Amino acid sequence: MKDSIKKLLTLMASVPNDKLLHFFYGTIAAIPFVIWGTTMEAIGAMVAISIGKEILDSTFKFSTPNALDALFTFAPVVILLAVKLL
Repeated sequence: MKDSIKKLLTLMASVPNDKLLHFFYGTIAAIPFVIWGTTMEAIGAMVAISIGKEILDSTFKFSTPNALDALFTFAPVVILLAVKLL
């Protein structure tokens, strides 16, 4: 058990800071949709936000579009909906 926790923490520590920021701001964006919206509204809004963010990054040359960035922005809505629906 101790080794598996150590492996999990090592894996979590290796996540780049950029991905953690996408996850954090995705969580902040998802919370209102999960609380006051339906499941489909929350998922649709977060798909639009995560893909829109990558399109804006590409348009304004902040960074190249990255599917993992969009995934890390979208992931919090899945976790929050799972908690809400349990």
